[in-house]
Parts: sequence; structure tokens; C-alpha cells
Amino acid sequence: MFKLKSIYILPILSFLLLFLFPTGKVSAAKMEVGDYNLDKQSIVEDDLYISGDNVVINGVVDGDLMVVGQNITVDGTVTGDIYLFATTVRVAGNIYGSGIVVGSSVYISGTLRGNIYVTALTADLDGSFNRDIAALTGTFKLGGTVAEDVRVASGQVISTASVGGDFLIGGDNYTVEESNVNGDIIAGSENIFSKELQNDENFKFTKNDFLGFNIGLAIINFVGMYIVGIILIYSAPVKTLQFEKKIITSWEELLKSYAIGLVILFTIPLPLFLLILTLVGTPLAFLIIGFLIFLSVFGTIWTEAAMGQKILQISKKKDNGRFISLLIGRSISAVVRLIPIIREFYSLSLILVTVGAVFRTKYDAFTQSKKISTKEKKK
Repeated sequence: MFKLKSIYILPILSFLLLFLFPTGKVSAAKMEVGDYNLDKQSIVEDDLYISGDNVVINGVVDGDLMVVGQNITVDGTVTGDIYLFATTVRVAGNIYGSGIVVGSSVYISGTLRGNIYVTALTADLDGSFNRDIAALTGTFKLGGTVAEDVRVASGQVISTASVGGDFLIGGDNYTVEESNVNGDIIAGSENIFSKELQNDENFKFTKNDFLGFNIGLAIINFVGMYIVGIILIYSAPVKTLQFEKKIITSWEELLKSYAIGLVILFTIPLPLFLLILTLVGTPLAFLIIGFLIFLSVFGTIWTEAAMGQKILQISKKKDNGRFISLLIGRSISAVVRLIPIIREFYSLSLILVTVGAVFRTKYDAFTQSKKISTKEKKK
């Protein structure tokens, strides 16, 4: 039931969306699984989410476009934002929103009216970009026109583009046509952090200058945890379904898991402390602590996948592999964690629900095995 086709085609990713479903509702989106081809005469009047090896968009998507696959080609028009993750990505269409593109090889020659964030081993951009470009790549080649700033962290940068703003390069190997850049060129660690530049009264270095890189770091976390989630689900599909039942079957199940998780996390510190004091129980105490840390850091992935699955159930969509479910759940977490105060409560709630669901599942398994053992003894 659980398939892992895409885990082998996804490269080492470091960029994924910070904002999934920024507008509209999940129930209004169109979801497709498998190879997909939207011809030039076709129009999708909803957000479009696709998981497939080969995806071609030649028509019009009147909304956001999110694709996870192996080979992606976008030659049509997208009125919203694009989120593309694949081994090879080609964009030659007209994009009215912003874009986040991740791949081994990325080629962009279309028109993008919003900001564009790219991560790739090799990136070749030669189009019309109406806002900022932020990139994290192995090699980066830029042509065409950029209306505002360019921020790049790359092993090699080559640019012949016309840049309306500043050009910030995090690397020492670069070739830039200086006459084509209207703003400042700040390149290489020595130039970025030189005393002369810092003492310049006209120079101001703000957090916004590293906006693209900060987003990249956040996305690295997102993608890393997403890949871990795929591995967890693939290696323990039965457990995944069991944990899921303890979370989304009903509100009662969810509250039970939350309450039990709350009791465990707030009552277990004292017993663990006493175990450590006995010395004999120290190994057991550290084992329990390690298990709880694992659930707090990685186990919440199961809860996020369950959240995504519940949303798909409400929208009457199927996801047997929990691939899209996990993506939806992870995306919700990424958005909520941008909100001060709420993010702390949300993160704690995820941990409590996860710990409670796992404990209840293990307890049920123990009870069941005990019943079977009792029946066998009676025989």
C-alpha cells in the first residue's frame, strides 16, 4: 500500500515552500497523482497539486501550482505561485506569482512577476524577473533582466544579466558584468565583511540582505524532516496507520492522545530523576529520555502526516502512501511556526499528541498480547 517512488528521484534538496496554500482552501484544490500533461487548450481554474514522475504544464493554471516529481516542464501560464520539486525542472512560461524551485538541474527562461527562490546543483536562469532572485546552488548562471536584487550563495556564479538592484554573492568564484548592475555588487566573504565596507557611512547591512539565505536555511530543515518522514512511513507503514487512528479517527481520540501525552511529559521527569539517582536504573532512564527526544524531534512527523490525511479525507481525496498527506501536514506546520506565541503552543501540542498516540498504541498492543497469552494458558 505504501509506495516510495519519489524518494529515489528527489535530489539533495534545500529549498521547499514556506507558504503552501497561501490562498484558497484545500477543498478547492485539484490534486493529481501520476504522470500529468496539461495541454495548451486546457485551463485549470483551481490550485493544482501534482505528484508524478513526469509532469508537463502547457495550458493555464488559474491558481497556485505545486508539483513533486522527477521531470517538470512548465511552458504555460500560472496566475498564482509555483512550487516545483524534481530532478529536472524547466520553466519557460508566464508566472504571475512568486516561485520556489528545487532540483538537481533547474532551467528558467520564462517571465516571473514575483520573487523567485531557487536551490539546485546547477541553475541556469535567463528570463524576465520582475522582483528579487534568491538562490542556493552549486553553479549559478544568470542572464536576462532582473528588476530588483539578486542574492546568491554558490560555488560558481556567472552573470550577464541586467540587474536593477544590488547583487549579493556568497562565494569567491564569480564573473559578473558590472556595467549591467545598477546597484552595488557585494561579492565574496572578504568584501562582504571588510572593515572598509563596514565603516562606510552609506553602507547598511540588514537582515533583509540575507532574506533569501534565511529562507533557504528554513527550507533545508523542512526538506530534511520531510525526507525523514518518508523514510519513517516507508519503514513502519503499519505503525503509521495505528498512530493515525489514535489521532484523526475522532475528536475523542485526538483529545485522549493529547491528554495522555500531557500527563506523561509533565509527570515523568521526577521518576526519571529518581531512576538516575539509583545508578542501577540510569541506563533505563537515559533510554526513556532518548525515546522521548526521538518522539519530540522526529515522531511529530506521524502527527503531521495524520493532519494532512484528515484534510484529504475531508476533501474526499485518497493518498494511500501518505506522501501528499505528509507534505500537507509539514506545510501547515511551517506556516503556523511563523506566527509568534502560537508557534510555541502548536509545537508543544504536536509533541503531546504524538507521545500520547504512541503510548496508547503500545499499550493496546501490550493488552492484546496479554489477552492472547492468557487464552493460550487456559488451553
